[in-house]
Amino acid sequence: MSVKIPSASVGVKINEWYNAIRKFNVTDAEMLKAEIERELSKMEEDQDLLLYYALMEFRHRIMLDYIKPLEDGEVPPDFSKILKDIEDNQDQLTGLLEYYFNFFRGMYEYRHHDYIKAISFYRRAEKKLLHVEDEIERAEFHFKMAEVFYQMRQSHVSMNYALQAIQTYQAHETYTVRRIQCEFVIAGNYDDLESNEKALPHLEKALKLAQKEDQRILEGHTFYNLGNCYEKMGHGGKAAEYFHQAIEIYKEEKSDILSKAMFSLAHVYFKQKQYKHANDIFNKGIKTAQQLNDMIYIAKFRFLKALYVDDDGMNSILETFHLLESKKMYPDIEDLALEAAEYYNEIGRLSDSVYFYQIVFSARKKMKKGDWSYEV
Repeated sequence: MSVKIPSASVGVKINEWYNAIRKFNVTDAEMLKAEIERELSKMEEDQDLLLYYALMEFRHRIMLDYIKPLEDGEVPPDFSKILKDIEDNQDQLTGLLEYYFNFFRGMYEYRHHDYIKAISFYRRAEKKLLHVEDEIERAEFHFKMAEVFYQMRQSHVSMNYALQAIQTYQAHETYTVRRIQCEFVIAGNYDDLESNEKALPHLEKALKLAQKEDQRILEGHTFYNLGNCYEKMGHGGKAAEYFHQAIEIYKEEKSDILSKAMFSLAHVYFKQKQYKHANDIFNKGIKTAQQLNDMIYIAKFRFLKALYVDDDGMNSILETFHLLESKKMYPDIEDLALEAAEYYNEIGRLSDSVYFYQIVFSARKKMKKGDWSYEV
């Protein structure tokens, strides 16, 4: 008769696995996952621990989806089965397990650009935060809240969470990736608050950390954010240089946000009236977005063509806004509508300019409604 492995010892190993996931240590995480899977078949029955394992498997896949590019011919991970398995047992989720489910589900929704739904799940997790004693886990939660509120342009809320998170990460040298990401969020909030000169030191600090740790993908993200910052400062030429550097790294790393960087570069060239460069990047960018099946950036590229190239691209522009509206991506609507309003004003199409300014105001109004929109 084989001796059953105590569930407590497997639980300890799952905790180690989660620590590796939080540090983005793919090698250790994969190794621990394989060990745990072998031990589960020999473990004494424990339904709570099996749910804990299922939640960590879900979190593991989210990590891989973020940090490990797909090889040629690989298909994106299918989250539907593991989500269904967890949700079928949702009535058994209490305390810390309920926190993990809602927190991880919020990450999943964020990754799929559904920021309103992400905030709803994060808010549910926040109600269970009292069960979390680990300071790093609390910092993880604060970072994710900072990230999603930054996307929704609620800058002061985002900044508050980001500062809480970075204070913890700075005290733990092994969490460099999260320190860099916190710098990104803080810099992005300064950009949105039109304090670009305050954003630059945070991005310069992030670049040094990324290069020191040889984190190429994060180095690419820093170049992208520097490009975005300089574009907002009105330095289009410098912005284009940084976007180019980001694109080169994203190509090397086979990043799934390559189309985003190519869109930003094409956007800068169109605004500078460098139409030859703009059209070249546009053609490469929309092809990349189509290969990645990135519907958001396919629509955004079509917006650029409709605005700057086509004589009558109004229908294409409105189709882009319809897609963004369906995703409740109001900050993106605000940015593109403002772009259209200013461009049409410049070329003398004043009625169209007024129409898009109205869309800008409508998007801002929806963003300012605040937390009531996110309650569940």
